[in-house]
Amino acid sequence: MLTELKLTILCENRVVNPNLIAEQGLSILIETPQGKLLFDTGQTDTVVHNAKMLGIELNDVNKIVLSHGHFDMVGGLPYLLREIPKATIYCHPNIFHKKFKIKDKERVDIGIRWEKSDIEELGAQFLLKSKPKEIIPNVWISGEIPRLTDYETIDETYQEQVLESYIHDEIHDDISLIIKTEHGLIILMGCGHAGPVNTVKHAMRLTNENMIHLVMGGMHLQTASDDKISHIVDHLVDLQPDFIAPLHCCGFRCINKLFNQLHEKIKLMNVGDRYSIGSLQ
Repeated sequence: MLTELKLTILCENRVVNPNLIAEQGLSILIETPQGKLLFDTGQTDTVVHNAKMLGIELNDVNKIVLSHGHFDMVGGLPYLLREIPKATIYCHPNIFHKKFKIKDKERVDIGIRWEKSDIEELGAQFLLKSKPKEIIPNVWISGEIPRLTDYETIDETYQEQVLESYIHDEIHDDISLIIKTEHGLIILMGCGHAGPVNTVKHAMRLTNENMIHLVMGGMHLQTASDDKISHIVDHLVDLQPDFIAPLHCCGFRCINKLFNQLHEKIKLMNVGDRYSIGSLQ
């Protein structure tokens, strides 16, 4: 298990520092003694800009994990590959499916805006994984996350294209990053489409670890019903995490409910904020 770790938020919806840029998206830099990797890439060149403003060198990052195939998680990849040539990219095979969302009775493309071959031409290598895999010591990609709860369902407005038909997208490509530390598990979610509770419990089963140190990332609850938010928050609280850092698409009502129940255990973080364990400061 890791005794040293640093997480830096390079893309997020909220920002305080006037030299940094916020956007609808997420990207987290993970630094360990065994190496650096990026979890998601935002939707534009924001990650590259923010890294430069923070004095972070990206050219020694050689692994990128994509949580799922929506534009606000993967759109920054072509810009990053100018800074990180020959990166290995871990993602689920379904990430390249054509993805849509129904908004105001219109079908809107919310998927990847580039072709896999275009990214490979920039030097990247894709490793498509539907099963869990340890990618550096004590850091795993979750693989496909079992949907076991009855309250963490995917909105019917999400669709994917199969041949000439549009069907409900269960977003099976949604994966998380799981880090085993001396304090317990750190679990990073992009949007948490598989469900935050499903995701955390899957990480616990995979690692045979019951202690949850930090749950960080999106939970896709901005437009969820109050009932759904209550179920998810209550079950997350039951898992007794040391800290939760709600980001990106959690939404105010979710953050408010989490704070009312967990108080100082909730970390409200912005672009450029860091979380460290051990001597990696």
